[in-house]
Amino acid sequence: MLVNSIYMFASDEEIIVTVIASALLMMFLIVIIVIAIIRYQGRMRLHLQEISNMKIAFQEEILKIQSEIEEQTFQRISEEIHDNIGQILSLAKVNLHTLQLEKEHPAFKKTVIINDLVGKAIQDLRQLSKSLNSAHLSHQSLSDCIKTELDLIRKTGIYTTNIEEQGEEQTLDPKKQLIIFRMVQEILNNIIKHAKANNIRVLLEFTPNLSICIRDNGIGFDSDYLDSLKSGERGSGIGNIYRRAKLLNANVDIKSVLNLGTTIKLNIPIN
Repeated sequence: MLVNSIYMFASDEEIIVTVIASALLMMFLIVIIVIAIIRYQGRMRLHLQEISNMKIAFQEEILKIQSEIEEQTFQRISEEIHDNIGQILSLAKVNLHTLQLEKEHPAFKKTVIINDLVGKAIQDLRQLSKSLNSAHLSHQSLSDCIKTELDLIRKTGIYTTNIEEQGEEQTLDPKKQLIIFRMVQEILNNIIKHAKANNIRVLLEFTPNLSICIRDNGIGFDSDYLDSLKSGERGSGIGNIYRRAKLLNANVDIKSVLNLGTTIKLNIPIN
């Protein structure tokens, strides 16, 4: 009887030990499986992140190449204006000076007017050439570049322009400054082509980041419709602005009301 009891007790202990061992083994297997799943998910996240980074890097590289091609085109146009058209107008001005006309001559006043007009055309073309020349722009501050561009627009006699600065202007990386200036040029060109405005106002705010606000008093448009469009469906001008903004991790905010004008704000991180 005692032997049977001892045997049963031993058997119960073995069962308990077996159950505990099995439970521990199951828990161990579960932990291994969970760890394996977590590691797999981590590797998948890392792989997806790498793919995403590669896509972003590829898109940025394409944008940079497009920007470089545009700059080469601007450079060629600038050189053509300076070396060809500018020289022709200078020769025309020299030839006008060779005309020895008395003040009483009927053509004298006209030659004076023509001489002044040619001189103004040469000056404006030089300014235009400088605004297209990236090497020249890199030696000017952003505010000076924008002021020169607004002066060219104002001299047409169609627009009044105003620029206001708040805060202390910081020195920007030349490549970044060039991209920002091309965005501003694109906005101003869109105003000239489409807005039917007569007043353009620019506000530069130099805070920890750079904010550029450009307003016109033109006919405006439906900005909600613009927001609903995909990037490929926007016009080339607006598309260029968004593409360049992407290179700078900048934010573009466009607000427009029919017959009340348009406001475009660029928020650009400095660092």
